[in-house]
Amino acid sequence: MSDPNFEHSDGNWDDTPSEPVWGENKWRKYLHGADHETTRFLSVYASLKEKSNRMDEVAIQMGWDADDISLTDEFSTPETEEETEARFEAQESAPYTLHRHPVIVVTRALYCYLHQSWEHFMEHHEVQLSPQLCWKYANSLHQAEINVLLSIQAIDLGDFGLTICHLKNSLSALNQTLALLEQVQHPEPNFLADFRNENHIRLFDLREIWIRVMNDCRIECQRRPGGSQD
Repeated sequence: MSDPNFEHSDGNWDDTPSEPVWGENKWRKYLHGADHETTRFLSVYASLKEKSNRMDEVAIQMGWDADDISLTDEFSTPETEEETEARFEAQESAPYTLHRHPVIVVTRALYCYLHQSWEHFMEHHEVQLSPQLCWKYANSLHQAEINVLLSIQAIDLGDFGLTICHLKNSLSALNQTLALLEQVQHPEPNFLADFRNENHIRLFDLREIWIRVMNDCRIECQRRPGGSQD
């Protein structure tokens, strides 16, 4: 995903208000809206999953510029017209936070699926899974997601080199997830094949997004005076 906030992310915090813009009640509603945005993304993604350019298509339907995304669906519910209108009104008046960043929305949504998919797999496994494998798999999901969150915060601070480092950590954790998927076994071959395939689709989409962001950050680093990869 090409970051839509590159030109605005200079890391200048001088204008940060000393008091919160909103009170607790408004922030609670805002966070509820962010969760709904995650659910809406999963619904749109599911409807376009079979398309080769699905991430760009999803970006358009989510209301993002297609250029801004270097970017079993029981986890999603349809959105009513009233909910859509209220969500857009809330976004227009809301202060900017990382919750609204497209890379954050995509990452949170797809990792929500991956976590729930793993829980579903464990619940339908007749033989007890290795505790070590379960821990390593869950930890690989956590490490990838948390490093993406830190990378987008680094973009907001205007530090693109730090962004690249965190995204490399995310990619390393994602590769570990892929390796662990090959170690997972199940007595029903079709169930196992479907589980791996659905997870592969989402993991490779995440990798594509993060690589696009890294490339954008490298370009931005080179544009800056004294820019270097060192």
